[in-house]
Amino acid sequence: MAKKAYNVQSASFEYDVSKDIIRAAIKRGDLDARYPSSRPIISAEELERWYDSLPSEAPKQ
Repeated sequence: MAKKAYNVQSASFEYDVSKDIIRAAIKRGDLDARYPSSRPIISAEELERWYDSLPSEAPKQ
């Protein structure tokens, strides 16, 4: 059975980004989290949607 939801730590591990990036995306509303307790969880589908929306190139400096 495939994983259906991720907490911040497991989402950051799965997508190889920091926990701060996941938390910031939730705070900005870029990731729709659910709160069964005080800690958010994110559905696998929502994480994939967020990942697909990320830019394909690094920002210009």
